[in-house]
Amino acid sequence: MDKVIETRGLTKYYGAALGIRDVDLVVRQGEVFGFLGPNGAGKTTTIRLLLGLLRPTRGEIRLLGQDTRRRFQSLLRDIGYLPGDFGLYGDLTGAQYLEYLMRLRAGRPTPEQKAAMNRLMRRFEIDFAKKIHGYSKGMKQVVGIIQAFMHLPRLTILDEPTSGLDPIMQEAFYELLVEETGRGAAIFFSSHILREVERVCGRVGMIKEGRLLNVEAMNERGALLGKKIAVKAPRDAAAMFQRLSELDGVHDAALRGGTLELLFTGDMRQFLRFLAPFEIQDFTCEPPNTEDVFLRLYRADRDV
Repeated sequence: MDKVIETRGLTKYYGAALGIRDVDLVVRQGEVFGFLGPNGAGKTTTIRLLLGLLRPTRGEIRLLGQDTRRRFQSLLRDIGYLPGDFGLYGDLTGAQYLEYLMRLRAGRPTPEQKAAMNRLMRRFEIDFAKKIHGYSKGMKQVVGIIQAFMHLPRLTILDEPTSGLDPIMQEAFYELLVEETGRGAAIFFSSHILREVERVCGRVGMIKEGRLLNVEAMNERGALLGKKIAVKAPRDAAAMFQRLSELDGVHDAALRGGTLELLFTGDMRQFLRFLAPFEIQDFTCEPPNTEDVFLRLYRADRDV
């Protein structure tokens, strides 16, 4: 089985309000698939449809090769899930809570599942003997991550999984994703953080206003992200602006006083050579934010 998630024409309306429309997705075995979009874009609606928490207005969903309308309950044992608003029982310790969820999900856990839970607890090294009401946000998020993976699911759906994690915990989480895909599991990774998605995902689907704009392979184009550049050159900014047609990968160029602003998705070495003849007073280069990328893709989609 190659396709772990497959949707066709997946659509959800809340009365007259659109949730998502005609979303066609394929997520394959052994990959981390990024699902990227600004708040309100339709990410959570899509996840809830995949998990059976909502019923689609129309369209089809197949998980792990099975039609979800026929045997969804049995499929859930092979699916892990971390919601964006993960809730815990504060009067239990971290260890008690994980044991409870393991038995709730799997009945009597297998030796492999028990070993996986213990291995994950050692990896993240928080105090699992402490009651959860004394946990920080990051510690609670660690418990959420462990419960999503400890039963060795074939598919794990993650909604903003690194929220609250410190850098050390983030690195441990990224290593976990590599191990999971190495054993053939698929990860559906919903986020609004471009750089995180770029780091961990092989492909990314981009959704805005309920519509899937496109699906990109991250190793085929850093052009998806590019660089947000501002060049302050009071005497030469207008001349630079006029010569931008010499460069490939220039988007949304604007001249504001003596500053040239643009999104650049081409070869940065070529851009620096382009700047060399001009008198530059200041130069900034930073990753674009989510809206920068989505506005560009959305305009391109409308122009088709």
